[in-house]
Amino acid sequence: MAGRRRLGRDERRQQIIDVTLESVAECGVRGTTLSRIAAGVGVTTPALYAHFANRKEILLAALDVLFEQRTAIHRQTISGTAVERLREIARSHAQLVVGPNERSVLALFEFIAAPPEEGLRETLGAKHLLLVKDIADLVREGQREGSIRTDVDPEQTAWMIVGRAWSEDITQLLGVADAWTESQSNAMLNLILGSIAVSPLA
Repeated sequence: MAGRRRLGRDERRQQIIDVTLESVAECGVRGTTLSRIAAGVGVTTPALYAHFANRKEILLAALDVLFEQRTAIHRQTISGTAVERLREIARSHAQLVVGPNERSVLALFEFIAAPPEEGLRETLGAKHLLLVKDIADLVREGQREGSIRTDVDPEQTAWMIVGRAWSEDITQLLGVADAWTESQSNAMLNLILGSIAVSPLA
């Protein structure tokens, strides 16, 4: 069509991933077929093979991008002690479950609910454990700098923080966010951080 810019290879690949994530959020993994993806992108199904070997490769690439988006705060430079950085990471999660970002939460849980034959669970589990490790490593950093007690178990603390985030996700997805308010979620965060910090929290 005249005036329509032809997308470069990287741009087209990203478009395929974006459409896939939208489809997973709306139709689930099983409903995210090659034909649905191709239609969303505006290309023929065979054209997808110029960028990905098969449907599973597309889904795994979309899963990679989804986790990169959800853990972007972990890679940002945040000033302050490890406790303050953990607080900022935990608080930033609330932004993932509201507004336009809610689609990413829907997509994540559709990936989790995908049937075993899709072959995604091992990758999902590994990515989730990396997320826990990131937080546990930050706890260890706090122990070295003296802001977090040395008798604290870093992995247990990481799982508590991740568990709080899951509470935010699930209540939003179930439509019962009023039963788990921001103030309640922040109170849980204060309990977790207060139990590990060397100095009393303000």
